[in-house]
Amino acid sequence: MRFLSSLPSSIGASVWAADELACVADRVAATGHAALDAELPGGGWPLGALVELLQPASMTAVWPLLLPALAERVREPMSGAAQRSAARSACVVVVNPPHEPYLPALTAAGVPAARLLWLAADAPAAQLWATEQALRCQDVTAVVAWLPRVQMGELRRLQQAAAQTGALFFVLRPERTAQSASPARVRLRVTAEVPTTRRPRLQLVGEDGPQTPPEAAHGLPALRVDMLKRRGPPLQRPLWLPVCSTAVWAVAQAALASARASKAPTPEVRHALAGIAVAA
Repeated sequence: MRFLSSLPSSIGASVWAADELACVADRVAATGHAALDAELPGGGWPLGALVELLQPASMTAVWPLLLPALAERVREPMSGAAQRSAARSACVVVVNPPHEPYLPALTAAGVPAARLLWLAADAPAAQLWATEQALRCQDVTAVVAWLPRVQMGELRRLQQAAAQTGALFFVLRPERTAQSASPARVRLRVTAEVPTTRRPRLQLVGEDGPQTPPEAAHGLPALRVDMLKRRGPPLQRPLWLPVCSTAVWAVAQAALASARASKAPTPEVRHALAGIAVAA
């Protein structure tokens, strides 16, 4: 922009143009999904800031979205006082999940049971207290909290707590809260769907068109991620991310190939494979 180019370099570098992704100086954690990293300022989840995930149902699969970054945070050495006092004790805290975490799958993804702390709390006040205490703990590297009834002021206080330690911080809320204000640095809507393979009727010559996820060809679910808020221009199209790991996807492909060798996959076979993918 001509106006920005006329500013002194010391000032122009700190001005963000809303039609482009912000250049952030803060630390980020790679999401483990290249397509998502490309759409986030800094190329990953912001550390020490609130990331809000909205779900149409509390049982929507979100672990495939979060586990790569959580596993990396567990492996990454901690800094400062936490490193001096407990160099090997970095842990992930999960507050008020709708279901008990499935430890074998988390361990296989790189988050060992010894590094996971599961806190169950029914009352909203208890959920908030547990989340804030976890964020203020120097040995906690990431917090994932399901807070369906949290208020704006409470979110601000939690974000301040995360900023003090630089923790990776996710809050999961119902999709109906999308119209309410939020202090979140990044806000996403996450659903698990079977992608469609429809292409637009009118397509310009040489235009690639929308990318179809590989899961769509086999009727397997994928994570649909809609970018609701970021420091950058609106993202009109959804992102489609794999709902299962590469290993599970290979097992699903082998099962489908085996089913095709005998006969066409039945709806029961597809349903079972979809269940395996989501559970992983």
